[in-house]
Amino acid sequence: MSEKYNAALGAYELIAKGKEPLILGIGTGSTADQFTEHFLPKLRKRINEVFSSSDRTTNLLKNLGFRVSDYDPEVGLDFYVDGADEVDENLNLIKGGGGAHTNEKKLAKIAESFICIVDESKIVQTLGKFPLPIEIDINQNDKVLFELKKYSKTILRRELLSDNNNYIYDLHDFKISDPKKIETEILSITGVVDVGIFAINKPQIVIVGENSSYRLIES
Repeated sequence: MSEKYNAALGAYELIAKGKEPLILGIGTGSTADQFTEHFLPKLRKRINEVFSSSDRTTNLLKNLGFRVSDYDPEVGLDFYVDGADEVDENLNLIKGGGGAHTNEKKLAKIAESFICIVDESKIVQTLGKFPLPIEIDINQNDKVLFELKKYSKTILRRELLSDNNNYIYDLHDFKISDPKKIETEILSITGVVDVGIFAINKPQIVIVGENSSYRLIES
């Protein structure tokens, strides 16, 4: 089996040991899809509610026969399962390669346990090789770009809008030595909807898929 599959297996085995009924949040991306497609159906009888981080994930869940609940900040999740584009040695993340980081972070914030599932290639010493996604209010675009230029000279806008109908920009060539500080700074810029650094709401557990098994890293 693949490293991504084994990472998803680790999340399943961890969740299967826990309480029921379950309230789960599901992330977006190829590794999260492994969990959703192969293991979520095995938990079906134990699940009370499922929340989705994107239109893409919602469609996948519905195709598997799950009813997807509307986001409610007052509802606490037992587990939020998602992948990442990068994970540093302190379990800070870059997420948003799929453009869903704003809604992913909403679910991470209300989860009792955020389980991040990745393959070995996502583990880095310092965040920033992967471009940093930032979702920007479409009506405040120019003001935000002016502020972001102090972080990177290479800022590229994606062709597609986010699920929230905002622009998504990627900051290239930007090493993030202090993720929590940078996350706080960028979030303070008027017009920034959210940034793909997960340092304030980082995972409690990262499961790294290996060729024949997986390993757990706990914060």
